[in-house]
Amino acid sequence: MKDHDISRKNFKLFTMAVCGILECVLAGIASRQEIDRIVVLAFFGVLYSVIFLAGMELYREQKDWFYEKAADYKNIAWWHNGSCLAAVLFIFLPEYARPVLLLAIGMSILTDSFFGMMAGIFHVTVFAICGQENLYLLLCGVFLLIGGCLAVSFLEGIKNLRWEIIFLFLYTFASVLIFSFLQTGQLEWDVLLYGVCNGIVSSLLSCILYRRLKRYLRKSKKQGMKKILKAEFGLVQEVWNYSKADYNHARKVSQIAGNCAKLVGADPEVAAAGGFYYRLGRMVGEPFVDNGVALAKSNNLPREVVGILREYNGEQELPSTLESAIVHIVDSVVAKFEVLDKTTLSSSWNQDILVYQTLNENSASGLYDKSGFSMNMFLKIRDYLIKEAGLS
Repeated sequence: MKDHDISRKNFKLFTMAVCGILECVLAGIASRQEIDRIVVLAFFGVLYSVIFLAGMELYREQKDWFYEKAADYKNIAWWHNGSCLAAVLFIFLPEYARPVLLLAIGMSILTDSFFGMMAGIFHVTVFAICGQENLYLLLCGVFLLIGGCLAVSFLEGIKNLRWEIIFLFLYTFASVLIFSFLQTGQLEWDVLLYGVCNGIVSSLLSCILYRRLKRYLRKSKKQGMKKILKAEFGLVQEVWNYSKADYNHARKVSQIAGNCAKLVGADPEVAAAGGFYYRLGRMVGEPFVDNGVALAKSNNLPREVVGILREYNGEQELPSTLESAIVHIVDSVVAKFEVLDKTTLSSSWNQDILVYQTLNENSASGLYDKSGFSMNMFLKIRDYLIKEAGLS
């Protein structure tokens, strides 16, 4: 990671730490706490910020699946800081009317359920310190946070919005009902009203938030894939400076792989990016796979692209996705066309035979058995390579 990228990342980490501490202080002031309690709240904010941010940095360094999410902390910082502001505003709401479930959902989507739960517990603990220090209120908040984290996985498999809203409403309302009864020993009408309002707000906003964040992340991913293929991107320039022939090969594989992905319903942006960087390890030398993966990760290439490089030529791992299989097919065909002279390829019949032969050899060797590649997809790509790809 370059120096200016590190500076931006550290600045976002700093803003998250500041917002965590400010939430504690402002919540203490808003709830009219004594000065000594506000000081304790500030130290609690410091403790949380150290653990939360250090934990994310540790995950970013050690977990392959997490480094992309926390590459520069932009999305995480926006949500974290916004949640801290929302938590301060929630102080002014009645205790059982606070939609704390929302505080867990966004962070769980942008990071994972562990950090979503960790951030949520911080918020509800601040509420407890600033309130009546009621154990049942704290347990209700934690229970709602668990539901928010689980809802991220739950919403993934449900297409009907009605069932999402019903489930989250009942979960929130039941949580408020149960823990308020355990606290007071009776059902109070105002708390029942808070439970209904909390359930409606939490269920509706959770579903909207989930869809909006998922749509935003898909759009960001698409833009990120396009960004790493632009001529001004640093790693693209390194490929150009390393070898014009390799650069031209990468561009051709990228374009054709993207078109093939569209034909079979795979992700064209992932295939195009994977196709361009497929031979990245050659810039460093052997072992090509390990060096290509390391170089890709050091330049913050998306996880899907790194996965394709990890399966380069099936040397260490067989292609496990459609995009990886497509890139391998296109790279192997383009490479053979580049090796043979124009006289050999002057006949369209010779070109067709070369495509047939290359694809049949790869398929017969079992290279694509783990990728989910169907015969129908195989035939569509073969026909495209013969008729439209412009390989020669």
